[in-house]
Order: sequence, then structure tokens, then C-alpha cells
Amino acid sequence: MKNCSNCATQIIKQEQIKDLSLDEIRLLTNEIYARNGYEFENPRFQQHFESKSWYSSKKDNKKVNFNDIEKKNITLLQNQSKQLKTERDLITAQLKSLKYLVLENKTNELKSKFNLTYDTQYGEDNPKLLKEVLSKIDLDDINYYKNQGLNSVTVDNGFVKILYEVSLDGKSINLYYNYMAHSKIIEDFDEFTDYHSETEFMYNWQFELKGNKLEFIRLAIAG
Repeated sequence: MKNCSNCATQIIKQEQIKDLSLDEIRLLTNEIYARNGYEFENPRFQQHFESKSWYSSKKDNKKVNFNDIEKKNITLLQNQSKQLKTERDLITAQLKSLKYLVLENKTNELKSKFNLTYDTQYGEDNPKLLKEVLSKIDLDDINYYKNQGLNSVTVDNGFVKILYEVSLDGKSINLYYNYMAHSKIIEDFDEFTDYHSETEFMYNWQFELKGNKLEFIRLAIAG
């Protein structure tokens, strides 16, 4: 479903919006308001709808009225928004719980709650690097665009650049430790620095929200 051009005459079906993001649902809801002459306080929405040939503000939102079909569609869209917002909050809460258990070395709880174990084949770096990632990223500052969310921190310590990141795509959640290139202040590996070129590598812990539970899927390592 791309727009609400028929939302005044046709009931929206759940199947039409089940794959839409919170941002897309919000825009559809506001379009119903806009098609009835609603004027928005949010300048981004107001500018968006003013660019549409069909938009005409009533200048007084108290004069905005909806027919019965529009009311039902608004209710459906608002309920979908609440569900998606609840899902985002659940993911954040689960990640915070994961962070606590990882930082406190509670391996038994990590296995029982998230199915996360530290496979011995990956050595001691696995738990150490996961701790670093969860210590650096801000789980209270995950920002979203459509179905994707992100909080990413890059640290340049004068030798190397390291990326710490949590990224979300729908119900898929990824944590990254990316040991990247040398510092931006280093031009050559010469007599002016003790640093020597090292192998770049990345750890990627993959999770998925299944029902109301965040579950560890796999650890992927590159480099």
C-alpha cells in the first residue's frame, strides 16, 4: 500500500499494511488527515502534503471531519502503529537484558534466555569483543528509518579505527565489532610510529526476535 487515495471509500485490509514500517504507517495515517484539510504542526509533514496537488488546508483543525470508513481506517493504522512501537520497545528491552548478562559474565542465563554460548572454537576474543560492543553502543539512542534501526560508534585511537554497532532490520538484529584501517593521522608505517599494519577483521553476532524472545542465531567472522 503506497498511499491513502482510496482510504475515504475503501476499508484497509490488514494484509495491505502487515509489511509496512512504523514510519510508513504514520505517513498513511497523516495522509487521511491531510486529505480532509488538516494542518500539521510538524513542518516536515506540512511541507510534504503541501507539495500534493490535492492538499488544501482548512486553516482550522476543529473543522476537520472523517466519514465512517476513514475512522475505521485510522483505527486500524493506529493499532498497527502501537503494535510496531511495542515490538521496537521489546527489542530494546531484550538488548538491555543481553547487555547486562554479557557484562556480568552470566553465561548460564545467556544460554537459557538468548541461546547464546561462547563457542570455544572462537577463542577468548568472542566474549571480550562482545563486551566491548555492548559497552560502547547506546541502546537508548537507536534511531530508525522505515524498518531499519542503527546506533554506531567509531573509535580512532591514533593507531586503528574500530567500529562498534547495533543494526536492526525488522526482526533481525546484528551486533558488530569491526577492526578496520589504521588511524587517519598515520600516513605511512615508518620511523615516526611504532604501529605496524595489522589484519582487519569483523565479528558479527546475529540475533532474531521470535515471538517475544530475542534469540541468538550465529556468530559470523570475517578477515
